[in-house]
Amino acid sequence: MMTTGFISSLNLWNAPRAGVSRLQNELADALRETNTQRHADIGATLGGGVAEAFSLRRQNAVLAALTESNGTASLRLETSQAALKAIQTDADAMLEELLALSVDKRAAAIVTPAATRLATLAASLNTSAAGQFVFGGIDTEAPPLVPYGGSPASATRTAVQTALAAAFPSGKINATAAEMTAFLDALQAGPFSATGWSQSSGASDQTFESRISLSETATTSASANAAPLRDLALAYVIGSDIDLSDFPAEVQAAASARMIDLLGRASRGLVQMQADLGISQSRITEANLRMDKQSKILTNQIFSRENVDPVEAKSRVDALNTQIQMSYGLTAQMRNLNLINYLS
Repeated sequence: MMTTGFISSLNLWNAPRAGVSRLQNELADALRETNTQRHADIGATLGGGVAEAFSLRRQNAVLAALTESNGTASLRLETSQAALKAIQTDADAMLEELLALSVDKRAAAIVTPAATRLATLAASLNTSAAGQFVFGGIDTEAPPLVPYGGSPASATRTAVQTALAAAFPSGKINATAAEMTAFLDALQAGPFSATGWSQSSGASDQTFESRISLSETATTSASANAAPLRDLALAYVIGSDIDLSDFPAEVQAAASARMIDLLGRASRGLVQMQADLGISQSRITEANLRMDKQSKILTNQIFSRENVDPVEAKSRVDALNTQIQMSYGLTAQMRNLNLINYLS
C-alpha cells in the first residue's frame, strides 16, 4: 500500500520564510559586531572566560576614575600654587620696601601698601576652582577667610583693637618698646595663633589626602590656617592697623623689626608650601603616566578577548545579505507556483 505526504502551496511558501527569520537575526548580530567591533553576545562567545573579561573592564574603570579625580586634584593644586606665588610676591615686595626705608620713615610709608596687601591676601585665600575653595582644607564649600577690614569688622580685627586699647595704659605717646613687644607677642599667641585664627577662618586644618593611584595617596590642597599665612597677616596688620606713627621712634623701630621678622619667616614658609604642593603635582603626573600604560595593557587584553576581526565580520554581513536576497528570490518564485503546477 502506497501513501503520500501532505503537500500544499502554503507549506512551500513558508519554508524559505522560516530561514529568512534566522538569517535576519544573524545579520543583526553581524551588523552590531561590525559597528562595535565586539562580539554581539560576549557571554555566549567567551563562556567561562567572561568573568575574566569583566574583571579587566572593572580594573580599567578604576584607573579611569583615578585619572579623572587626579584632574580635579591637579586643578586644585595649580590654582593653589598660583595664589601662593602671588602671595609670596607681595610678601617679598613688602619686605624690600621696609628694608629700603630708614627706620624713622617706615611707619608712615607702609600704612597704605600694608592695608592693600592685607585685603589682597584675604582675596587670594578665598580663591576657588571648579566650585571649590582651594584654601579651605577639606571644607571647600564656603570662602575660608573673613576679610580683616570687612564690614562688620572681623573677629580678628576686633580682638586686635581690644588688645591695642589695653596694651598701652599710659597712651601711645608714652609707650615703651617693651610694651610694644609684649603687645605683639600677645597678638601672636592670641588672634593670630592657630586657635585664635579660627575666629575669622572657616578653613579646616586638615588638607585633602587624595588617592592618586592604586597604591598611592598625596596631599592635594593647602589651608588658610597655615602658619606662614597667619604670620603674613599679622605683619600687614602691624603696618596698617595700629597707627604706628603715633608711637615714639624706639617703639616704631621695635614694631617694624617684628614686621621684618614675620615677613621673612612667612616668605620661607610660603616657599616650603609651594615645594610641598609641587611634589604632589609631580607625583600625580607620574601616577597618570603609569596608569595610562596600565590602561593600555588592560585595553589590549580586553580587545583580544572581546573584539572581532572587522574583515571577517564584514564578510559575514555580505554573505548573510546574499543568503537573504536568495531566500527572498526563492519565496517570490514559490508564489508563482500552485499545487497543480507542482503535481504536473
